[in-house]
Amino acid sequence: MTGRLGVQITPWSGSRDLVELGRRLATAVDTVWVQDQMLARNVFALLGALAQAGCGVGTNVTYPIGRNPIEMASAAATIAEFVPPDREVVVGMGTGGALVNSLFQKDRPVTVVREAIQLMRSLWAGDRVELDAFPVLGAAMSYRPGAVAELTYAVEKAPGIVLAGVGPKILAVAGGHADGLISPSNMPTLSRAALRSGRFAEISGLDLVRAARPSAMAPLRLIFGINVSVSEDRKRAREQARRQVALVVGNPKLWPDLERVGLDVASAGEVKEAFEEGLGIDGAAARCSQELADALIVSGTAEDCVPAVTELRDLAAAAGYTEFYLGAPLGPDPEEAARLIVGQVIPRVWPDRPGALS
Repeated sequence: MTGRLGVQITPWSGSRDLVELGRRLATAVDTVWVQDQMLARNVFALLGALAQAGCGVGTNVTYPIGRNPIEMASAAATIAEFVPPDREVVVGMGTGGALVNSLFQKDRPVTVVREAIQLMRSLWAGDRVELDAFPVLGAAMSYRPGAVAELTYAVEKAPGIVLAGVGPKILAVAGGHADGLISPSNMPTLSRAALRSGRFAEISGLDLVRAARPSAMAPLRLIFGINVSVSEDRKRAREQARRQVALVVGNPKLWPDLERVGLDVASAGEVKEAFEEGLGIDGAAARCSQELADALIVSGTAEDCVPAVTELRDLAAAAGYTEFYLGAPLGPDPEEAARLIVGQVIPRVWPDRPGALS
């Protein structure tokens, strides 16, 4: 297992703490992925600081809805000037989740993603880009008719672009236009249950992604995220996992996927009812069954997590994934989680990784 390995962090802590967290993780991983939560700390500012600290970096994930892809392209290319020569910048992109839905009107979001990929790549290539070629983006961003954009500097290290999503339209765009696909295990169709089903390529949409791949394009990067919550306090780790799972399964749109892979739809219904009753995340998490939480997020002590993370790594590798990351929430205490991940989880699941510390 010598493919790239990363860790995903969330922008809820102070910026200096997050950079120090990334610096520690970078001793054992290739990429520090940062979630883009628009109303939290800015993802591109954090990536710049992490890159200066010596980390390979990526957004996991950002979105071109409510964001200008011209600015996104310049931000990512600028960050690429900071990363060490042996590290990379990756733009993980999707159509945005609940926060984006609450803030912006989405008009043809998958087309926006496709046009954003094409526009950003053209800018990185040094092209003079006619913005009329991107009509959906143009309508959303109010580009002037006939306007032309061109970066004022040469991009020596063009970032990669990988997509995240589970719908057939975004998966087709990933196969046809992106460098790769991000698949987090906390989504029902990408979960351990889906991997164990014997029909993972069909259930996950991986068959569709591969079918959409033009033969002239480079092989698709397949990146599998293993969502974990680890702590020396098993109870706190598992409570944190239930909180995260409640935010996923409280969305009724995912219930058919839960049912498809044989997961606890009844518990998901109780989670939604708790939100509707105004009980908040704590009340919703209390109604999430431990069985459902365990199906979507690996949690417990490092000793608990290692066998489950190993199983997910092996199942995903058998499905064709060659790159991995350990994903949010990581644990109730990010600093403790980083210490356990670097010192205990990674050395035992990926023993060939250099730089793991006790």
